[in-house]
Amino acid sequence: MNRNISVLSLSGIYEAQTFYKGLDGVNFIDLRDVPGTNCMCDDAAKETLAAAIRGAGGDGSCWRSAGASAPGKDSDGSGDGAPGGLHFIDNGNYHYLSALFLEFVREPFSLVVLDHHPDMQAPMFDILSCGGWILHVIENNPYVRDIHVIGADPALISRVDEKTRERVKFYENAMELPVTEHPVYISVDKDVIRRDELVTNWDQGELSVSEVLGVVKDLFQREESEGGKGIIGIDICGECAPEQQDCDLDAAIATNQRFNEEVMQYFVQTQTL
Repeated sequence: MNRNISVLSLSGIYEAQTFYKGLDGVNFIDLRDVPGTNCMCDDAAKETLAAAIRGAGGDGSCWRSAGASAPGKDSDGSGDGAPGGLHFIDNGNYHYLSALFLEFVREPFSLVVLDHHPDMQAPMFDILSCGGWILHVIENNPYVRDIHVIGADPALISRVDEKTRERVKFYENAMELPVTEHPVYISVDKDVIRRDELVTNWDQGELSVSEVLGVVKDLFQREESEGGKGIIGIDICGECAPEQQDCDLDAAIATNQRFNEEVMQYFVQTQTL
């Protein structure tokens, strides 16, 4: 996987962090002025965000290639797109961006998600949302093959439609690494982490920071080693909100910054080996 890093700023929280500053090759994309993006993504916003994602990868050269056409390109080599690499996508209100990144995939893939919420709510309207983006992928992405969700609340899982649940393998904790069948895309919502270690703007789960980072690193080590199927890309959401009042905001920003920095450093390290 190529070293492609993007930071998508929708709430403004990344302006208070420094983990990406001074690093060559980081695409910082300011999307704060795009309307219709908070929790739900209307059609006009979707078009704007998709264009930003496309621009984050330029001509698609960020993609790993496994012999077929590079993901994000059509069979004739045309097209562009950028799920390849590492992407920071703001707080959980914007987790639907994962579905937009995945629309550029052009090969069968496995999806591994770490999230306190199943994110499989049926939409009230025909609109993409942070609470239903995995369902959107199931119903609309022709390349997804197997889906694995780690750390979701069992009570929330029980509310998911039975037919949808049958498409997904759920893991209550991080003890078992998913057995994937294809190149892997990883999506991490930090609300899967317990609140006494890291604060997000959503209700939170029970995993530790070390457990979440351990899953990410173990997947990288397995899939990027000889015989692995490869990592397509990874995105990280779950920041606190810029004006959040239920926490020490400076401390919350600092712990999120440390998490992001560790992921960033590990990613850069893997790309230089």
